[in-house]
Amino acid sequence: MAIKIKTMEFSSYQEKAKETIQKSASDDKYTEMVPFLGIIGEIGSVVTQLKIKLKDGDSYIAYKNKLTEELGDVLWYLSTIATQSNLDLSDIAEKNLEKIHDRFLVDDVSLYKDFDQNYPEGERFPDEFEIEFVSYEEGGKKKLKIIDKRDGQLIGDPLTDNTYEDDGYRFHDIFHYGYLAVLGWSPVLRKLLKKKRKSDPSIDENEDGARSQITEELISLFIYHHALDHDLLKYSESVDSGIIKKVKNLVIKTEVKECSGKQWEKAILNSYNIFNKLRENDGGRIMVSKKNRTLTYLGKK
Repeated sequence: MAIKIKTMEFSSYQEKAKETIQKSASDDKYTEMVPFLGIIGEIGSVVTQLKIKLKDGDSYIAYKNKLTEELGDVLWYLSTIATQSNLDLSDIAEKNLEKIHDRFLVDDVSLYKDFDQNYPEGERFPDEFEIEFVSYEEGGKKKLKIIDKRDGQLIGDPLTDNTYEDDGYRFHDIFHYGYLAVLGWSPVLRKLLKKKRKSDPSIDENEDGARSQITEELISLFIYHHALDHDLLKYSESVDSGIIKKVKNLVIKTEVKECSGKQWEKAILNSYNIFNKLRENDGGRIMVSKKNRTLTYLGKK
């Protein structure tokens, strides 16, 4: 007899599906393995429906019914795997929604974290300021200095590529300014701009200290090596989710864990857009705006 339920919760489906699990009388391991093998076959059946639709076009009028059936079989195997692993299908669905919302939807400026709001003015990143990347040669080596346009002072030490070939990595500090602008986070720049939150010794040590600075540099280098295989993200409108996941894992014990995957993607793409302009023009002026959560290339003098 058919079960007709207009709206069904995942938990209800899982309970009903559980009643239909067939068990081997002699081999529990075989019973556990069957749904894993079965789901592979059913995914193939789902793809087959697409193949038929692409071949036959609108004349394949059974497409929706057949696809519904095949997706239902995939759902049954998913439910069975969850049941055999003592997992709740509703919980799986809820956690997956949280994950994909974090990765693809959380990009509203009002949802960005302000890591400075409870600290004195002198320990907060500026809402907006202009910097200039100035290239020059010294001793036959290409070098770069970054100037704070508010006071004309040098920010940090002059930079080189730190490699045997000219690959433009000396401009990589723009990644840190991208993290500051978009995420409101950069232990490296807290040190360089003298904005460490010393009023809270615990935060000063654990969020603004050397370990966090090393982590930030590691993230920048990790993303850079990925970007090298993708033409430095010149034509990219997204960042591989695997890269975002690894970056978020690296910062899981820091305050920036509060930032979404989508926010990280925005920081990376914005930074690389400016990075490529700096390389193409051998420097230039940049507006760093935490207020607007963006970096803007202003050109050269």
